[in-house]
Amino acid sequence: MSRTENVLTKRVLTDVKGLLTKKTRDAERKFIVEGWKSVEEAVNSGVKCDTILYDPHNVEEYKLLSLLERSSRAIYQAKAKEIESISDMVTSQGIIAVLPQFNHIAAFSSVLRKSEALIIALDAINDPGNLGTIIRACDWFGVDAVLIGKHSVDMYNPKVVRSTMGSLFHLPVLTDVDLTESLAECRNAGCTMYSTELQKSEDVRTIAFSKRSVIVIGSESHGVSENISVLADKRIKIPQFGKAESLNAAMACSVILSYLKL
Repeated sequence: MSRTENVLTKRVLTDVKGLLTKKTRDAERKFIVEGWKSVEEAVNSGVKCDTILYDPHNVEEYKLLSLLERSSRAIYQAKAKEIESISDMVTSQGIIAVLPQFNHIAAFSSVLRKSEALIIALDAINDPGNLGTIIRACDWFGVDAVLIGKHSVDMYNPKVVRSTMGSLFHLPVLTDVDLTESLAECRNAGCTMYSTELQKSEDVRTIAFSKRSVIVIGSESHGVSENISVLADKRIKIPQFGKAESLNAAMACSVILSYLKL
């Protein structure tokens, strides 16, 4: 029996659907990736797929499908309505992959040993689209690693994964992190801490950033929490020129990274 001839059973479908919940994702140490482009990014990054469901009437990348047939543990043809029952998208793209969760601890340790490093630490980012966009921006601007604090939305939430547009596979991203411990580890490695805050802070344009920097981004509604703020060497802000009440976390992160990199 070839891989494409595997019979999609109710049990398999139920197991994949279960990964829509964080409890099951944590227990199984797996997550869902949806869409041909995102699956391609995963495969090109060397990630091995555990399970593939695809609609044979909605195939966009036949070359990728051929690769998946050779390299995935199990691949199943599925009806459009079966894909849609799992899909988090308005219009399903016809493919869902189940991947193993990452272990980036060793990669992060390597980042801390670099002579130049830029790390983004996220404190209580609760909006999935916001978090995904931040990861995508960090990928664009060449950030070395991202730390997602315990009180943030789960990195493996399907909305987050989709919002990263494949960037999740391009750099070390650690989720459910104890920021107090991780920031202490960064400090011990010689990094300088910068917390983004509106009060008692300095204009980002006046800062000479260290070659080994950690920038902490807080939530739009609450900002950086006090127990994290006290760990900062400097507090920085983006100057305001208009009347908007605030920038969301993804916008703020992108502005700061563009200042650092341009």
